[in-house]
Amino acid sequence: MASNASSLLNLAQTINTLTSDIKSHLSTTNHPEPDFTTSSADVPQDAHYASLRDSLNDAALDLLQLVNGPKQHFRRFLCSHNDLAAYQVAFSFSFFTHVPEKEPISLSALAEKVGLDEDRVGRTLRLLCTQHVFSEPSKNTFAHTSSSIIFARDKDLRACAEYQLDEMFKAASDTASGIRNGKSPFEERHGVGLFEFYGRDPKLAARFASAMTGVAKLDRQISELLNGYPWEELEGGKVVDVGGGSGHVSIALARAFPNLNIVVQDASPQMLAQAQQLDLSDLVGRISFMQHNFFTAQLVEDADAYFIRQCLHNWSDEQCVIILKALVPAMEKCRPGTPLLINDTIIPAHGTGKWFQEHGLRQMDMLMLVALGAKQRTEEEFRQLLERADERFEIVKVHSEGTMGLLEVHLNMESANRPKPFGGEDRV
Repeated sequence: MASNASSLLNLAQTINTLTSDIKSHLSTTNHPEPDFTTSSADVPQDAHYASLRDSLNDAALDLLQLVNGPKQHFRRFLCSHNDLAAYQVAFSFSFFTHVPEKEPISLSALAEKVGLDEDRVGRTLRLLCTQHVFSEPSKNTFAHTSSSIIFARDKDLRACAEYQLDEMFKAASDTASGIRNGKSPFEERHGVGLFEFYGRDPKLAARFASAMTGVAKLDRQISELLNGYPWEELEGGKVVDVGGGSGHVSIALARAFPNLNIVVQDASPQMLAQAQQLDLSDLVGRISFMQHNFFTAQLVEDADAYFIRQCLHNWSDEQCVIILKALVPAMEKCRPGTPLLINDTIIPAHGTGKWFQEHGLRQMDMLMLVALGAKQRTEEEFRQLLERADERFEIVKVHSEGTMGLLEVHLNMESANRPKPFGGEDRV
């Protein structure tokens, strides 16, 4: 973030320079400039573009906040839940799939399709139009934009939005009362914890599984994972995906790297059942699914790598220690140097990076608090968890940080420190 001494013109000049750099990068990489039409190309996904984009957001948001002043800034912010209300209506009543992809639709026709009156449909759409989500090319006629068409075209992105605007939005509104009553906000609102909530409702569980696939698409998490570790060099190639859900990440890994054979483990039958709906004919013999509770001792003892992705952030420190302990007996039987790959958000020390990026990471930290009373962690906090689980655990490399950090952890078999047997006082 720019310092308080930064002038408006200095920020404007920074914005101009960064915009020119982005334009140059688009030209160099043969990417057309983005626009708001449905045919707009996606922006580049490389690290250099992301750095320029984050810097531009920092400068632009600083300039706007200074120009608007605190009162106007908070006036708009404190009404932002009304934006979410409009999105909730649009997704709940399927506006995105009822607006045709290639032509406008009249307000009356859309209202009939979604089963609402024209007044509320029009008011909802016009709020969204102010954010370039849908457009009104002529009076009472609406069409898609680049920001709305992505939800019409991709059911996983729709599921991602729907679950956030439904159960998570409702839970977030009870955050303070949940903390006050010693519960997760999700349990405070819905009466049961998140995992029991989805265990009771197969339809919502299926939507949640689809939403997790959508989250990976929004953040390009899978492409970062594919490029962020030398999977092709993994000796033996047998990977155990611990808590792998419906297996969408492992499926992508297996398709990208023919040397890999992957066992996807999850405790939830509903999550594992999602894989049965997929065409995996190209992966016969290379991917399998196993019901397994990762709080109990790991059953696969001949892996070449253990992979745990977006799981530890769901649990308290004490529970994470148990999860990590449960891997130790199996890792002791594997070849020396067998990696435990932890693919999870790694929050940077406050103020050490760009504010735009840190804000997004800390939003995810708050999401963990709302959903499960859990948290995202810094590298040092991961190091402390690993040490509590077994003093022989060592982080040998940080392959990436941020939204989807990747820690490579080894069990140092030469260490003189011996762990307590798994199942001791830390067991739940």
